Amino acid sequence: MRIFVIPITRTRWALHCHPANIAPTRLTKWAGVASEKWSKWSAYPRTTWRGKIYSYGETLMDKIDFREYFLKEIPSKDEGALVTKADIIAPSFVAKTEVLKELDLLVKTQAPYHSKWMKISCYLLPVTSLFTLVPVIPNFPFFYNLFRVYSHYKARHGAKHLEHLLESQAFEIVQDSELSRWYGGRSTLGSLQNSDSSESLGSTAAVRSNTGYSTMEPRTPNEIDQESLENGTPLLEDPALVTDSDIAEMARYFDAPAFEHAVRRARHQIIAQAAKPLR
Repeated sequence: MRIFVIPITRTRWALHCHPANIAPTRLTKWAGVASEKWSKWSAYPRTTWRGKIYSYGETLMDKIDFREYFLKEIPSKDEGALVTKADIIAPSFVAKTEVLKELDLLVKTQAPYHSKWMKISCYLLPVTSLFTLVPVIPNFPFFYNLFRVYSHYKARHGAKHLEHLLESQAFEIVQDSELSRWYGGRSTLGSLQNSDSSESLGSTAAVRSNTGYSTMEPRTPNEIDQESLENGTPLLEDPALVTDSDIAEMARYFDAPAFEHAVRRARHQIIAQAAKPLR
């Protein structure tokens, strides 16, 4: 099993899990069948009611926190019975201690969060089931709520499995120098690996300015904002370090088919959260 750590900005990371040797359970098989049937609706024109519902449903799912998708990608202990070790792959300039700190924080905060919302979604199932009384129209509120129950369940168990792997030290952090090439001049952060800073590169806290992400000539925030305006991109307090094209190349390099969609979704969410209102 491989876990990818992809810095999107100086302070936020995308995460993706590429599982291997997975034994699907009945629940995951059922979810796979449901997902396949849902994906068939993409063939309907957007002018039809099925096409409109598919488009709206995909918009809703793209708004789900990318960290939830990451935790769902991690197999539960039942699915991942054959997983004895995880390779955590990160650029060479990202300190190993920061990777562990971020993953540990993630499992400690997200496991109880998804436990809570799984229960709330279960309580809402009887309420949303009442929509079946509406004739002709399928009960989409019920099906979406059922999807959220499953999603929270998978994320909770993924977090628990990741926590188990971290606590038992069944992992190896691979600092991939080849991955760093997509960051160009930003990849010379060897100082971070020996830094005693308590600030996490992947957290929302700001990275100290003396570590710098680039060996290129620094630009002021106003210069970066002006470039963003000229290119028609959002103004960012914390500019993105990689593009969608970079992510596509990474996916081919790692031979991980789901990598591109997962990391691109995370990138778009992170940029949207970091975007400043246009002046």
